Amino acid sequence: MMGKNYMKKECTEQNLRTLVQSAQAAFETVTLTEAQPAEGWQDDGLRVDYELRNGRVDCVLHRHLEADGKCWELEMSAPLAGNVLPEERMTPRERELCREDMSHDFLTGVYNRRYLETVFAEKLRQCAAEGRKAAVALVSIDNGQHLRDAYGQPVMDQLHCFVGNQWKKTFDTPAARIVCRLTGSIFVVGCVDMDAAQLAQEMKRLYAQMPHACVTTVGLMHRVPFTLSCGVAGLENIAAKNWQALYELCDERLRAAQTAGGDQVRAE
Repeated sequence: MMGKNYMKKECTEQNLRTLVQSAQAAFETVTLTEAQPAEGWQDDGLRVDYELRNGRVDCVLHRHLEADGKCWELEMSAPLAGNVLPEERMTPRERELCREDMSHDFLTGVYNRRYLETVFAEKLRQCAAEGRKAAVALVSIDNGQHLRDAYGQPVMDQLHCFVGNQWKKTFDTPAARIVCRLTGSIFVVGCVDMDAAQLAQEMKRLYAQMPHACVTTVGLMHRVPFTLSCGVAGLENIAAKNWQALYELCDERLRAAQTAGGDQVRAE
């Protein structure tokens, strides 16, 4: 998880600030800010997002690094070539497709962090206000770094797609039953009108039925065995009825599942 997964390459704060100055020639905006260590980030290199800003689509690159004993977040953004199209000139369908693309993970095709922290977070808020149930599961591929070292990143990319689509077979109702790729090898399954025990039971059933090996086709064909760990929590488990509080409890339970050996669903 994030606290131990910042980029390991040795560098200094001065190196980072020199990088920022160099990157300003290629990117429209470049920012470097000191960040607080937090769980939930796996260092897979750059994280890429696409954001609609002022009627155009910007490509935004994020990276967490460690330098001089501090944690830093680097963000660089630039408009996609040929995409400048004022919103007032877009057709309703063009606007819909643009926003839909920005709500999905470019690798796996499932929803992305942006969708989770905007659309689904708002749905959680509504459920809390109306006294309805809602629950979230944080899912991680066990020993992701070992698999990456053994098979390489292209194989891991195929494994991420495979795992994401296994959950998507069941959780594919917008704003109600969803799967998102949060970052790296971590996915989020979210459901409304279910409590933690109900979602945990369904996750256990689906996980038991899921293939626990992925046949990849990058270079030589590989059969990659894998297991998953999962931490589940519901609105009924937290005092602050919001996504951040729910995430923190799910993350705590996920780490407990991993510490216990992985390959399990934990809802307490």
